[in-house]
Amino acid sequence: MSRQDQGSAPKERLSPAEWQLMRICWRLGRANVRQVLREDLKTHIRDYRTILTFMTRMTNKGWLEVEKEGNTNYYKPAVDEGQAIEEEIRQFLERVVGPEPENRELLKRILEAY
Repeated sequence: MSRQDQGSAPKERLSPAEWQLMRICWRLGRANVRQVLREDLKTHIRDYRTILTFMTRMTNKGWLEVEKEGNTNYYKPAVDEGQAIEEEIRQFLERVVGPEPENRELLKRILEAY
């Protein structure tokens, strides 16, 4: 099953712009490039080719699956949203906070204030 068993995120990480488009894909469930573009245009100015390029890269990275119907490609998430977000947060914490107890206490205070 190529869907990563709707499990953990692929090893290749997403850029901030790809994360924005991935959130749209999770919300829509299954969509073509024009549908994603329509949603993206509510907050960003990007054109069809840019969205197509991003979605092709996200497919190549293993984040999206593509299904062809006639001349149209439909994309759907290949990764579970919650698990992908959890993995991204975990990687961030490992990179930035590390194992130092004082950093973990700082993180705890930040989360409590959040």
